[in-house]
Amino acid sequence: MRKIPNWIKVAPILGLGLFALVVIVRLLLASFEVRRDLQALDAVTPMTIGETSRLEILPLYEQAASRPDLQSGHGVSYLIRTDTATILFDMGNNPDSTNPSPLKQNMEKLGVNLDQVDMIVFSHTHVDHTGGQYWRSKDTFGIGGDTQVSLGARPVYLPEALAYPGSTPVLSKSPLKIAEGVATTGAIPYVSPFPAWLAVPQGVEQALVVNVKDRGIVIITGCGHMGLVSLLAHAQAEFDAPAVGFIGGLHEGNASAQALEPEIQLLDSIQPAIVAVSPHDSSVSVLAVFQQAFQTVYQPIQVGSLIQIPLHP
Repeated sequence: MRKIPNWIKVAPILGLGLFALVVIVRLLLASFEVRRDLQALDAVTPMTIGETSRLEILPLYEQAASRPDLQSGHGVSYLIRTDTATILFDMGNNPDSTNPSPLKQNMEKLGVNLDQVDMIVFSHTHVDHTGGQYWRSKDTFGIGGDTQVSLGARPVYLPEALAYPGSTPVLSKSPLKIAEGVATTGAIPYVSPFPAWLAVPQGVEQALVVNVKDRGIVIITGCGHMGLVSLLAHAQAEFDAPAVGFIGGLHEGNASAQALEPEIQLLDSIQPAIVAVSPHDSSVSVLAVFQQAFQTVYQPIQVGSLIQIPLHP
């Protein structure tokens, strides 16, 4: 029998070792980029974005729904209304490629149509925020099922580049005022959770901030991959108003109450006027911890259930 050369025997082991080395180096670089991003905030000059007396958020697609006739699932889409703007924040998911999409069905049942929307903002470009795998695989996004409706002159803001026929999305890598009292944080880097970091160690996500008159900055996220520490650091460094609230995803998964304690304390330190944590990427037990910690200001996030911040302390 012909003897197998030693180099062939060890090749798989060497290949696996090389792959592991590359992954570790990329992961370390991603962690370095996150630290560098936070350090760079020391040199940031806060921007004034004005203010709004009105802030209403209507979840259009989420993991939980307020009524059985509304679609729910793994994805996020919120309709945000202020004094001067109506913003579609993310486009949810369409895992079964249905037509009309779950988002479109919910919009119709809630009396919402695209004509009411002044602008579109994406937190990040994952499939559960850009309308589903069908569109994301084509490096684009979609509000409907299998067709892309005209967006007209509506601006679209993204932290990473995606194309759309007849539209030129704005790449908002840096903080950007998009309406009176409303701005994006710009693209904030984060280390991808396992096992996603095996393929893509680093991602970017942006949040919205809304400066509510007589209150301060309310942070609105899609997934919140960057974490509460980074979110608050950016909000406090980039904008000339105190952070007073948080609405959206924190990507806590099934974290224990003990593991959540540092974030509870951090959020408590700003004496929030509103806290609403998304069920999209945090378990029921996690939501219960936040609700217990912030009983008087906590609001659940459910499709069709309006979220409002009290106008006065």
